[in-house]
Amino acid sequence: MPENIKKQCDTCGVDMNHNAEKIDYTGCLDDPEYVDPDLGGILEEFYTCPECGKTDMFRAPVGQ
Repeated sequence: MPENIKKQCDTCGVDMNHNAEKIDYTGCLDDPEYVDPDLGGILEEFYTCPECGKTDMFRAPVGQ
């Protein structure tokens, strides 16, 4: 995900901190449209809210 796009916490509305990215190789069969051909899997991004501590995961768009 581009650095200038912020994810907001659903609970308190604060901008979330981007913590990590992970490639999920097992989700390819369930959601083939999310598979990044360069990575061979689905890129997942993990975020944490600095205000309330909620964590969330989003699938990165292919090609970003």
